[in-house]
Amino acid sequence: MNDDQDETLSGFENPSAYPPSIQAGIPKLGETPKGWTRYLLGDLLHKVERPAKLVDTQTYQLVTAKRNRGGIVAREVLRGDQIRTKTQFFVEAGDFLISNRQVSHGACGVVPSSLHRAVVSNEYTAFHTSDALDPGFLDALSHSIYFQQTCFHSSIGVHVEKLVFRLEDWMGWEFDIPPLHEQNRIVAVLGAWNQAIDQNEKLIAAESGRQSVLLEQLFAGRQFGQAEGTQYRTLPLGEISECYSGGTPDRTDARSFGGGIPWVKSGEVVSSNIDATEETLSERGLASSSAKWVPAGSTLVAMYGANAGQVGRLGFDATTNQAILAVVPRIEMVTADYLYHSVINAIPSLMRKVQGSGQPNLSAGIIKEEKILVPELPDQIKISQIATALETSIELLKLTRTKLLSQRRGLMQKLLTGERLLGENFQ
Repeated sequence: MNDDQDETLSGFENPSAYPPSIQAGIPKLGETPKGWTRYLLGDLLHKVERPAKLVDTQTYQLVTAKRNRGGIVAREVLRGDQIRTKTQFFVEAGDFLISNRQVSHGACGVVPSSLHRAVVSNEYTAFHTSDALDPGFLDALSHSIYFQQTCFHSSIGVHVEKLVFRLEDWMGWEFDIPPLHEQNRIVAVLGAWNQAIDQNEKLIAAESGRQSVLLEQLFAGRQFGQAEGTQYRTLPLGEISECYSGGTPDRTDARSFGGGIPWVKSGEVVSSNIDATEETLSERGLASSSAKWVPAGSTLVAMYGANAGQVGRLGFDATTNQAILAVVPRIEMVTADYLYHSVINAIPSLMRKVQGSGQPNLSAGIIKEEKILVPELPDQIKISQIATALETSIELLKLTRTKLLSQRRGLMQKLLTGERLLGENFQ
């Protein structure tokens, strides 16, 4: 990296403000692992250009490179006369493609066979690998921290979203590369992990679909008591619960905050259970605002902002801000568990009623008017138990996915740097 890059990069905003797609650390190689070879990147990658002369009446598949190492994916299909940038190039299956504008954010990957002969603009660069580098290993290598750091430090600019990538600088970085047979073994190991993660994703999708069907039946009254003639009622949410919003103290008065009273903000209503808050109020803040205590077990609905319509269950007594509607069950009519699962089941209906685009809004009145099927209490308990079991099974699958992703990430970094070598008995 040359001096003018050092000077430019020093003018960046605080590194802690970088998005997760950026790896801003200085790329450093340790000792070359035994049996590996250190290469200049320019000796491993060769630029490929296949100019595409667009025909106005023909259609072309466009592709894009997703950030965060999301790979190469399809965009729209357009006629030649609909493509604004006329300088286009064909890509072929197996090309390693980077977005010159977004590669510092991890926008790169191998072109899949499904996108063979798609087109990209001159804001992309396609490469073939030399005989010393397997394309599959390069695809894996692009996920390494060191690779991501070299992309960032081959870019110049004063804002992380407006970086200019300097390809020639990038070609000057050094990489430690194992022999081809070792590359193939590493790719095979990582491929096995990918298959396990893909299988887990399929299980989550299948279980979620099964859950949706069963919950629709349960909360439509097609189970238990109603089938036996027991009367179910359909009542507005505001009739079976007490609904109220919270408040926010004056932000300029520091004495209103940090007093230990849990205070939930709408941005925290994004999952099934709310077990902690980012901020707390003092007694002064509670008294000076419209914030109210909400008992544990209550259902919270976000009313404003990007997550309007999201639902959470409060795991402890807390207060909320004004962008949250607390839905507290009237225990003589409905259990807390049944109420929560009923509101979760009503999310699609609520989302259709969200108003506004710049600032999505789901008013308290709309939420209170949402109709909920109310069985007798014994059936509420049965339905809640089934809904909780379904929810738990999916959460366990998601927990497994998180662990698999974390384990693969750690293993990948060790294999790609030679910190961990595969034994000779590995086939």
